[in-house]
Amino acid sequence: MALRQCFATALRAFGIAELQCAAAAVATRHAAAPSIITAPSCSCPYSTAAGPENEAERRKLASKLLYRSKQRGFLELDLLVGLWAEEKLPMMTIAALTEFGAVLDEENPDLFKWLTGQLPTPPHLAANQQYMALKSHVDAQLSDNLHRAAAAAAGRDWVRGWDDPGRQQQQHQQQQQQQQQQQQQQQQQQQQQQQQQQ
Repeated sequence: MALRQCFATALRAFGIAELQCAAAAVATRHAAAPSIITAPSCSCPYSTAAGPENEAERRKLASKLLYRSKQRGFLELDLLVGLWAEEKLPMMTIAALTEFGAVLDEENPDLFKWLTGQLPTPPHLAANQQYMALKSHVDAQLSDNLHRAAAAAAGRDWVRGWDDPGRQQQQHQQQQQQQQQQQQQQQQQQQQQQQQQQ
């Protein structure tokens, strides 16, 4: 809008010849200005040597992954993954972003358990550099902020919720097995007592 107003003002103030001369001077100055890609004092924390098209694609992918990192739908993961991603994603290459995207494709309960050490990391993620960097960040967070007396034993669940119906069924089966074992023990004791009486 401001450009149109400037152009209209220039048309009224100058004649056509003067306007053409001014436009040529502006075009010359514009052509001589360094581009973002070749600017020697660029303060970008990432490489822009690949060109503006790749940079636009990289930024688009980084924004998408940042959103997915912060909006997992599980508060603990939103914090663990989202804060790390906010810090690291702007500096990543497209290849690193793609690798991090594979981490975000994992299911929330599994990813949380792997990151917090409740379950061992699967081989396909152990080979993923971005997962390992995120895991080391989570480990550092846990070691800095976790009181050992309040921690669950290694390999034990911290948070339940996704598998509560399955757990209830499993607990019911365990109770039935214990009852059956107790009944068998009682029967064996009765048989032994009968044999001793004879």
